[in-house]
Amino acid sequence: MARIIKMPPEDELPEGPRREFVGELRRYYRAAGRPPLRHVSKLIEGRADLKEVTASQETVRRILRGMVIPTDWNRVNAVFQVLCEIGEIAPDADRWEDSYNGEESNREHLKRLWDAALEAEPNPPPMPRPAPPRPEPTPVAPGFGSDDPWATDSSGPGFSDEPPF
Repeated sequence: MARIIKMPPEDELPEGPRREFVGELRRYYRAAGRPPLRHVSKLIEGRADLKEVTASQETVRRILRGMVIPTDWNRVNAVFQVLCEIGEIAPDADRWEDSYNGEESNREHLKRLWDAALEAEPNPPPMPRPAPPRPEPTPVAPGFGSDDPWATDSSGPGFSDEPPF
Protein backbone atom coordinates (compact mmCIF):
# COMPACT_ATOMS: atom_id res chain seq x y z
CA MET A 1 0.00 0.00 0.00
CA ALA A 2 1.29 3.44 -0.92
CA ARG A 3 2.03 5.93 1.80
CA ILE A 4 -0.11 9.06 1.84
CA ILE A 5 1.92 12.24 1.66
CA LYS A 6 0.57 14.68 4.22
CA MET A 7 0.94 18.43 4.33
CA PRO A 8 3.86 19.25 6.63
CA PRO A 9 3.05 21.06 9.89
CA GLU A 10 3.69 24.79 10.12
CA ASP A 11 6.87 24.33 12.14
CA GLU A 12 8.35 22.42 9.16
CA LEU A 13 6.80 24.56 6.42
CA PRO A 14 5.90 28.00 7.81
CA GLU A 15 3.21 30.27 6.40
CA GLY A 16 4.33 32.10 3.31
CA PRO A 17 4.64 31.78 -0.47
CA ARG A 18 6.25 28.32 -0.32
CA ARG A 19 3.42 26.90 1.79
CA GLU A 20 0.82 28.49 -0.50
CA PHE A 21 2.45 26.90 -3.55
CA VAL A 22 2.65 23.47 -1.88
CA GLY A 23 -0.96 23.78 -0.68
CA GLU A 24 -2.16 24.55 -4.19
CA LEU A 25 -0.27 21.64 -5.76
CA ARG A 26 -1.55 19.34 -3.01
CA ARG A 27 -5.08 20.41 -3.97
CA TYR A 28 -4.57 18.59 -7.28
CA TYR A 29 -2.88 15.66 -5.51
CA ARG A 30 -5.97 15.22 -3.31
CA ALA A 31 -8.34 15.63 -6.30
CA ALA A 32 -6.38 12.87 -8.06
CA GLY A 33 -7.10 10.55 -5.13
CA ARG A 34 -3.58 10.76 -3.63
CA PRO A 35 -2.03 8.47 -6.25
CA PRO A 36 1.21 6.56 -5.54
CA LEU A 37 4.17 8.76 -6.40
CA ARG A 38 5.72 6.02 -8.53
CA HIS A 39 2.55 6.09 -10.67
CA VAL A 40 2.83 9.88 -11.08
CA SER A 41 6.48 9.54 -12.06
CA LYS A 42 5.72 6.78 -14.61
CA LEU A 43 2.90 8.83 -16.17
CA ILE A 44 5.27 11.78 -16.60
CA GLU A 45 7.78 9.50 -18.34
CA GLY A 46 5.07 8.07 -20.59
CA ARG A 47 3.62 11.36 -21.82
CA ALA A 48 4.76 12.30 -25.31
CA ASP A 49 4.27 16.02 -24.63
CA LEU A 50 6.53 15.81 -21.55
CA LYS A 51 9.44 13.91 -23.16
CA GLU A 52 12.15 16.30 -22.01
CA VAL A 53 10.94 16.37 -18.41
CA THR A 54 11.54 13.81 -15.71
CA ALA A 55 10.42 13.68 -12.12
CA SER A 56 11.33 10.70 -9.98
CA GLN A 57 8.96 9.62 -7.23
CA GLU A 58 11.42 11.16 -4.74
CA THR A 59 11.30 14.49 -6.60
CA VAL A 60 7.50 14.42 -6.56
CA ARG A 61 7.52 13.60 -2.83
CA ARG A 62 9.94 16.44 -2.07
CA ILE A 63 7.80 18.90 -4.04
CA LEU A 64 4.58 17.80 -2.30
CA ARG A 65 6.29 18.09 1.11
CA GLY A 66 7.66 21.56 0.30
CA MET A 67 11.23 20.37 0.74
CA VAL A 68 12.18 21.70 -2.67
CA ILE A 69 10.74 24.17 -5.13
CA PRO A 70 12.00 23.22 -8.60
CA THR A 71 13.60 26.09 -10.47
CA ASP A 72 12.32 24.61 -13.72
CA TRP A 73 8.65 25.38 -14.40
CA ASN A 74 8.47 22.46 -16.84
CA ARG A 75 9.00 19.97 -13.99
CA VAL A 76 6.30 21.58 -11.85
CA ASN A 77 4.00 21.75 -14.86
CA ALA A 78 4.57 18.05 -15.62
CA VAL A 79 3.57 17.02 -12.08
CA PHE A 80 0.59 19.39 -12.26
CA GLN A 81 -0.59 18.08 -15.63
CA VAL A 82 -0.40 14.44 -14.55
CA LEU A 83 -2.27 15.16 -11.31
CA CYS A 84 -4.92 17.03 -13.31
CA GLU A 85 -5.18 14.12 -15.75
CA ILE A 86 -5.68 11.59 -12.93
CA GLY A 87 -8.14 13.86 -11.12
CA GLU A 88 -9.99 14.75 -14.34
CA ILE A 89 -9.40 18.48 -13.88
CA ALA A 90 -8.92 20.79 -16.84
CA PRO A 91 -5.54 22.51 -16.25
CA ASP A 92 -6.60 25.59 -18.19
CA ALA A 93 -10.10 25.93 -16.71
CA ASP A 94 -10.88 28.98 -14.58
CA ARG A 95 -9.41 28.58 -11.11
CA TRP A 96 -12.18 30.56 -9.45
CA GLU A 97 -15.79 29.60 -10.10
CA ASP A 98 -17.17 33.05 -9.38
CA SER A 99 -14.45 35.01 -11.20
CA TYR A 100 -14.35 37.29 -8.15
CA ASN A 101 -10.56 36.96 -8.11
CA GLY A 102 -10.24 37.62 -11.81
CA GLU A 103 -9.81 35.45 -14.85
CA GLU A 104 -7.04 33.03 -13.94
CA SER A 105 -6.70 29.41 -14.96
CA ASN A 106 -5.59 26.61 -12.65
CA ARG A 107 -2.21 26.54 -14.42
CA GLU A 108 -1.75 30.33 -14.28
CA HIS A 109 -2.59 30.38 -10.57
CA LEU A 110 -0.13 27.59 -9.80
CA LYS A 111 2.57 29.27 -11.88
CA ARG A 112 2.05 32.56 -10.06
CA LEU A 113 2.37 30.80 -6.68
CA TRP A 114 5.44 28.88 -7.92
CA ASP A 115 7.07 32.13 -9.02
CA ALA A 116 6.33 33.79 -5.67
CA ALA A 117 7.75 30.77 -3.82
CA LEU A 118 10.96 30.98 -5.84
CA GLU A 119 11.33 34.69 -5.24
CA ALA A 120 10.67 34.58 -1.50
CA GLU A 121 13.44 33.69 0.89
CA PRO A 122 12.16 33.39 4.45
CA ASN A 123 15.68 33.47 5.91
CA PRO A 124 17.98 34.94 3.31
CA PRO A 125 21.65 34.27 3.84
CA PRO A 126 23.58 37.19 5.27
CA MET A 127 25.17 39.48 2.77
CA PRO A 128 28.92 39.10 2.60
CA ARG A 129 30.81 41.88 4.27
CA PRO A 130 32.82 44.12 1.99
CA ALA A 131 36.55 43.77 2.17
CA PRO A 132 38.17 46.30 4.49
CA PRO A 133 39.90 49.13 2.67
CA ARG A 134 43.53 48.54 1.99
CA PRO A 135 45.83 50.70 4.06
CA GLU A 136 47.67 53.36 2.16
CA PRO A 137 51.35 52.55 1.84
CA THR A 138 53.40 54.82 4.06
CA PRO A 139 56.14 56.62 2.21
CA VAL A 140 59.61 55.67 3.32
CA ALA A 141 62.19 58.41 3.50
CA PRO A 142 65.34 57.69 1.53
CA GLY A 143 67.78 55.72 3.57
CA PHE A 144 65.21 54.65 6.16
CA GLY A 145 63.36 51.38 6.33
CA SER A 146 65.13 49.81 3.37
CA ASP A 147 67.64 47.01 3.60
CA ASP A 148 68.86 47.59 0.07
CA PRO A 149 71.62 50.18 -0.04
CA TRP A 150 71.32 50.41 -3.83
CA ALA A 151 67.67 51.48 -3.57
CA THR A 152 68.28 54.85 -1.92
CA ASP A 153 68.80 58.07 -3.74
CA SER A 154 69.33 61.40 -2.12
CA SER A 155 68.37 63.33 -5.28
CA GLY A 156 64.66 62.61 -4.97
CA PRO A 157 62.08 59.90 -5.13
CA GLY A 158 62.77 56.77 -7.16
CA PHE A 159 65.75 54.56 -7.65
CA SER A 160 69.15 55.08 -9.18
CA ASP A 161 71.58 52.72 -10.85
CA GLU A 162 74.48 54.54 -9.21
CA PRO A 163 76.04 53.00 -6.13
CA PRO A 164 75.51 54.99 -2.94
CA PHE A 165 79.27 55.63 -2.40
